[in-house]
Amino acid sequence: MPDERESEQNTKRITSLLSISHDKDVDGLNAAAIVWRYAKTKGLDFKAILTDYGSFEQIFSMIGNQRDTLIVITDLGMDDAIIEMVQAGLERAISQGCRIVWLDHHQWHDRSIKMVLSLGNKPVLKVNHDFCASEIAHKVLMPRDEVCTELARIAHDTDFNLREIEAATALTDAVSVIRFGAIDRKEDVTDALYVLLEKLAESGMDGVWDKNTHRFKDTLLDKRVDNYRKEKTKKMRKALAGHHDQIIHGKLVRIVEIPSGLTSTDMGTYASDSGILSSIDPELRVADLLLSLSQGGMLGFRRGSDGVLCNAAAKLFNGGGHPYAAGGEYGLYEDFSAVCDDIFLTLTKNNSWVSEN
Repeated sequence: MPDERESEQNTKRITSLLSISHDKDVDGLNAAAIVWRYAKTKGLDFKAILTDYGSFEQIFSMIGNQRDTLIVITDLGMDDAIIEMVQAGLERAISQGCRIVWLDHHQWHDRSIKMVLSLGNKPVLKVNHDFCASEIAHKVLMPRDEVCTELARIAHDTDFNLREIEAATALTDAVSVIRFGAIDRKEDVTDALYVLLEKLAESGMDGVWDKNTHRFKDTLLDKRVDNYRKEKTKKMRKALAGHHDQIIHGKLVRIVEIPSGLTSTDMGTYASDSGILSSIDPELRVADLLLSLSQGGMLGFRRGSDGVLCNAAAKLFNGGGHPYAAGGEYGLYEDFSAVCDDIFLTLTKNNSWVSEN
């Protein structure tokens, strides 16, 4: 990591920091906030881009235009399918005086790791599945900063689906409210989330959350989150009622179709609550493996027991992630029941997702 030990020449050359992070959840947002705090300590001009995997081509083409910039990428993985395009953008940026730092916790292929580490100008790559991206950014960039410690703790609670911190759960809903609203209005997601990101970078949760009233300090945002939660509960209950189940390799696998405006994290949390399940059907129990299928054909994987590996299951659908949470892709579809049959068949033919523990 560039610090006082770097050569005087490199230190003088870097004048700005570009943060690129995931736009879908608290981990991506908090990681970007930690990077912003790091930029302030180094006196670097700061710019942030919050994005998703579908925009990689545009983002890495833009990266190729950067000069004399520390480019810090957080909470975004990479696989062999996009390696040439990513490499071209990074190499061009490096040829113009940039440095690359990539901090992530997703599944990486060896080829992708070797590509990043082979780049010029001393690239830094830290990939660790035991932590969320914000925790890695905290440890690498700002290990002694109390605000960053809190941001990492909040992100861990949401990314590991612990749901033990009220403020963390609220922030998750706030990110969804703002992000879905921007998408519906065809606005830039980074612009929509920027005010929230800035406040987190400046003051941590104290900048956005009132610990005494247990509400957001922005009253409009608080009302939007409250309304979102009410609508979300209705949608999730309806989606769960239409679930498809099958026992595969001794594990209960459940597939639910989720409407727009919901995330697989929302559905995963809701569907893992035994009390909620029993209120829908007294015989309904928590699934060992839950798959959430969006209308766009994206798959979210969440586990309800330690006997399954979500990342291994997601790999069967061109995805990846953690053993406890992952993402993949099925593709556009018309018949949900037919899709379920196809997914069940794929999982039946391969038992790599079943843990031996």
